[in-house]
Amino acid sequence: MKSTFSRFSVSALAVLVLVGGCGGSGSNSSPPAPPSNLSYSPNASVLAVGVAINPLRPTVTGTVTSYTVSPALPAGLVIDPVTGVTSGTPTEAIAQGDYTITASNSSGATSFTLTLTVATVNVNSGRITRDVVAGTNVYVTVTIEPQFTTFQGNLYASASDPAGVFQDAVSVVSNHGTYTLELSTSPQLTEGDYADRLTVALCTDADCNARELVPAVDVPFEITVLSPTSTWPGDHLSPLSPWPGVADWVTFQGNAGHTGMVPVDLNPDQFTTRWTKAVTAMPGFNGNFNLATVTTSNGLFYLAGGNVLTASSESDASTVWQYDFGGLPFPSTNPPAVGGGILYIAAGQQTSTYLFAFDAADGTQLFRSQMSSQWEHYLAPTVGPHGVYTDAGSYGGIYGFDTTGVQLFFDGLDQQEIWTPAADSGAVYTYTGSSLRVIDPLNGTVIGTIPDPTFTNYIYTIGGSPVLGAAHSVFAAAYGNSLLNGGAIGNRLLHFNTLLMTLDWSIAGDYPTTPAYDSGAVYAANNNPLRLDVRSETDGSLLWDWVPPDSGDVAFKSEVLLTNNLIFVSTNLSTYAIDRSTHHQVWSYPSSGNLAVSQSGILYLEAGDQLSAINVK
Repeated sequence: MKSTFSRFSVSALAVLVLVGGCGGSGSNSSPPAPPSNLSYSPNASVLAVGVAINPLRPTVTGTVTSYTVSPALPAGLVIDPVTGVTSGTPTEAIAQGDYTITASNSSGATSFTLTLTVATVNVNSGRITRDVVAGTNVYVTVTIEPQFTTFQGNLYASASDPAGVFQDAVSVVSNHGTYTLELSTSPQLTEGDYADRLTVALCTDADCNARELVPAVDVPFEITVLSPTSTWPGDHLSPLSPWPGVADWVTFQGNAGHTGMVPVDLNPDQFTTRWTKAVTAMPGFNGNFNLATVTTSNGLFYLAGGNVLTASSESDASTVWQYDFGGLPFPSTNPPAVGGGILYIAAGQQTSTYLFAFDAADGTQLFRSQMSSQWEHYLAPTVGPHGVYTDAGSYGGIYGFDTTGVQLFFDGLDQQEIWTPAADSGAVYTYTGSSLRVIDPLNGTVIGTIPDPTFTNYIYTIGGSPVLGAAHSVFAAAYGNSLLNGGAIGNRLLHFNTLLMTLDWSIAGDYPTTPAYDSGAVYAANNNPLRLDVRSETDGSLLWDWVPPDSGDVAFKSEVLLTNNLIFVSTNLSTYAIDRSTHHQVWSYPSSGNLAVSQSGILYLEAGDQLSAINVK
């Protein structure tokens, strides 16, 4: 009985196992239906670089075992292979593209085309790097360009940074696809260096309650706030090369027309301090005029001080050659000028007054030509197309010499000092208070005289030069009279027409220094009211003005210097660069004095006993 029971149990178990196998999920089960009706909503999206997307979730009919996409999603986005959810933060801009997402199982697949664009806003202007005088502000512009998107209506913006270096107000100007944002640093910043990142919110409303698709851009910055007692920011002796087609600063106000104009575009974010050097101050008329003006040529700069003329390297300020006029019976120096590789300088007084000429490269003396004078000081000679011209004469006048030192003429004029003529291919122009004279450049014949009925001779000092404008247009003023009674007497800015031989217009003010000219406008420093006047050449009307930002700025001290996009001028405290388009200061430095810009891209600032070189290229 026992063995029979055992055989029965085994057989029954086998039958049960076989029956169980037939009832399971074996080869006879039905496969799942293929998925269908895959979709995403929305089916097209514009995303933004750096902004996490709202996850894109699929809807589908049936069972899905995997999701795939082709081509690969934009960088920063991923698709979950199990759920099909697309998520992430885009990292690169990409134009509109189609991405096929496939939902699959063992029985088949279904697909859906998702259209995606990743937009961004490019910052085209780069890093902000500025110097600014403590207690004032500078304006900076940031240029942005939307890529693969457009802004909603008018664009508004607001600025912020961790230390509050920038004020939050931002002005926006649309430029046919690009946008210029103008921001201002805070005038409350104390002396020091501020380096961080500026965030500019991009908004659809003026209060910035709602953002654009790309909500903000970041811009790195370094703002150096300086005071007169600040440590020199450091030497930046970068390699020098000449601007193609740009002349050197060869005489007073740069050229024979004394326009103060250098035809280059400058980026204030590229300005760096190059070197600084102690020099000898050279004041005239009781210290009121700084006669130490810089001249440049072929990588050298020239400066006279005391009784010494010095030629130095623009690269590092090292001395290349010198000439000492101390051996003259009545030694004296005046600013130099350069033309055709020759340096010219009027030196000496009384019976030892000469026009000297030196080889500009090595200092070899080429000639000295006798002149007469009393105890006057002069501005740099003017080198014109037909000769070299300088004021001198025992009782006032102008000398003309050819480039070999042969005297062309001497014309007696009003007894005035500290002036220089202007020259072009047709004439030499002198303003000595009583009149503007147009003189033949070869023989000194006075071609025409235009009287100035507004002039009163108080101090026998002009203190500047005529400025040549368009054809037959000359600007002048008795700049020296601006010194009288603290500016209470003042003077007038004059415009002469040398074709009609008329005084076309005159503007009352207190103009202490020679203005600059470009493209139909004269740029003149005015001490009363204290502002830079930009006036129409045609009728003298005020086109716009700029007021120095520091309450301690009480007077202008330099001539005006122009480039294509900037204006440079010094007050009693600081030197400012003003944008010719926005009319705002964009750079400042806590020192004031005579200005020059060389062909090598150096801004010179001669502040009495200190010469500073600023790289502006």
